[in-house]
Amino acid sequence: MAHQDDNRHPICRLPALWSKRLAWEPVALTAGVGLIAVAGRRGGVRVLDLDGGEERGHFALPGGVTDLALSPDGHHLALVGPRGYGLWRALDGRLITRTTAASCIRACWMRPGVVAIAEGSQVIVYDTDGVAQWSTAPLPKTATDIASAQGGRLLAVSLAGQVRCFMPMRREPVAVHEYGDAPDGLTLSVDGRWAVCSTRQRKTLLWETHRPTTRPVECADTSGRHAPVFSESGRKLAVPAERHLSLWSIGPRRPARWAVLPVCASALAWQPGAGDTLATAGSDYTVRLWRAGPDSRWGGCTSLTAGRLTSPVTSLAWIGRRMLSVAERGGRITLLDVSGDTPPRPGG
Repeated sequence: MAHQDDNRHPICRLPALWSKRLAWEPVALTAGVGLIAVAGRRGGVRVLDLDGGEERGHFALPGGVTDLALSPDGHHLALVGPRGYGLWRALDGRLITRTTAASCIRACWMRPGVVAIAEGSQVIVYDTDGVAQWSTAPLPKTATDIASAQGGRLLAVSLAGQVRCFMPMRREPVAVHEYGDAPDGLTLSVDGRWAVCSTRQRKTLLWETHRPTTRPVECADTSGRHAPVFSESGRKLAVPAERHLSLWSIGPRRPARWAVLPVCASALAWQPGAGDTLATAGSDYTVRLWRAGPDSRWGGCTSLTAGRLTSPVTSLAWIGRRMLSVAERGGRITLLDVSGDTPPRPGG
């Protein structure tokens, strides 16, 4: 039964398909075809099946985990940490681990079977057997983040003072963007035209990847703790700030901010597809869905709270358009059914 929250938005109870409690706080979560993978700070990883949350794998990466990512087809999981990286295969549970001289910061699937890993001042691309396929030329400084777009035909690497763009098999960058700060939280639109990142000076910058000399758009001057997120279509951008969330329209002309949501998000994720629905979660134990109309106006917002959330949310990930996986600081992983509670379209 719906009731009203402090912002006068209706709240509906979201049904949980299942919920599991882990013995440690999840610091990273990734979802793919039929699977959810979560990692703890000390390196423990659990892979859960979407059907009832049954465990499909339980292993560890020595030295801890800083990032993990399921491949687009859900067949492989890449995980990285201070001492190296690992590759897990869903078919038979095979785990390959490699120790590296430099700390591994991020893992990014360029396409099924090919994953890029940022290792110190270099990015190396591997196949699922851990065999190197190609690498960037040595970077002048340690990489802080990586992102891929255009089906793996574009790779962006951030480091102190720069963002460098590469094409597969070409060691030298095709474009270099200069900044006076260290970019982090790097994200590309799916077509690779736009890139966005936060900086250590707590600004969020948006720019066109093929125009290195163009002055970037400053989206926020007090960025939040989490990276900006493009919708799957690349036409909408959510930018977290300290006390609010701003929404940007990305079109053929200069990007424009068209909405500010009064929510401090600790996690956010766009629904796959047209990107009309944004899921956010904060320290109030509440998951909210926000619906954007096709004319880039918010046709309304509905706050949805899940009864089984017992601590602040650390990560959100959509599985298709009807399920949302939630990781809580207290160690609980929950799969929510949003199929019946998605906010209606404006005028619908």
